[in-house]
Amino acid sequence: MNAKVSQVLNDMKSLDYCCHRIIELNEEIEVINNRKLGLSHNGPSLTDEQSRSMLPMPSYQHQYQSPVALMEVATQMESEINYYRRRINECRLIELLDIRDQNILFDLYIFRMNQWDVAEKYGYSRKGLWKHIRTEIGKLLK
Repeated sequence: MNAKVSQVLNDMKSLDYCCHRIIELNEEIEVINNRKLGLSHNGPSLTDEQSRSMLPMPSYQHQYQSPVALMEVATQMESEINYYRRRINECRLIELLDIRDQNILFDLYIFRMNQWDVAEKYGYSRKGLWKHIRTEIGKLLK
């Protein structure tokens, strides 16, 4: 049971990273979509031989200029976004806690307050704070 409680607390630690990573990936997907469809998209470039040919076959000089390659990169980023969303949803267990305990966890992991300050704010010693949080999460996991 202690390992499950530790896993929940570790998931809370990674929430901030997951949220920032989702925002970064969404921005990168927006750039890729602009490259595919926007004004800055690169058309196929022809070599001198291809331009002299009767039936020129366009080739892409860089792997990320091809629309198919750009779609593949966007798909990989979307799957990574889904992974981070699943990790965030694993922390929904925290919603079942008392509002005071939720605020303690938010102060510790979202707002990155010092443990000593959080313990003083809610009237605990530092060890008492962790003992209380671990027992409350343990009750939820039973």
